[in-house]
Amino acid sequence: MTPKPRCVIVTGQAGSGKTTLAKKLAERLWLPGISRDEIKQGYVETHGVTHDRLPPGSDKIVTDLFFEMIHRYLEGKISIVIEAAFQHHVWEPRMPTLIELGSPFIVLCEIDPILAARRHLDRGLENPERERYHSDNRVTHFRKTGEFLYPAKYDAPRLDLPTIKVATEADYNPSVEEIVAAIKAS
Repeated sequence: MTPKPRCVIVTGQAGSGKTTLAKKLAERLWLPGISRDEIKQGYVETHGVTHDRLPPGSDKIVTDLFFEMIHRYLEGKISIVIEAAFQHHVWEPRMPTLIELGSPFIVLCEIDPILAARRHLDRGLENPERERYHSDNRVTHFRKTGEFLYPAKYDAPRLDLPTIKVATEADYNPSVEEIVAAIKAS
């Protein structure tokens, strides 16, 4: 019997370090990585406009492509690391297919919400080009008013799947090696 491919889902609130951790895990696990934000960046670049001037329905197109790519990898029996913000209304209807095709494992990046929001703001301020590709309301608001927007409550995934919570405020806790070991043991 052929084992199901792994589908390592790295998620967390904006500024929690999910993109950086996903890249490290993909490298350490020797797996390809798929980032929804990177797909969106390619989509924006293709259209040659800022994200807010994209055709209607563009976010759905990008999200559908993200999940189609995941499905193709898993159908091909290829394990992957995926990274995206987890929104229940987007993910929950798609989870049965991911579970059918692969063995999902969630890596949840956890951080103090204020620190995450500050990281998110700093990232946008350090790279003004980022606003072309992503809707960063916190950055836009700060540029207009100089006021820091406090984060909304983050609604973490609530799925009955193997999950490891990773503190990402400084070093990773558990460490990358421990996360890799937990994924391999699942």
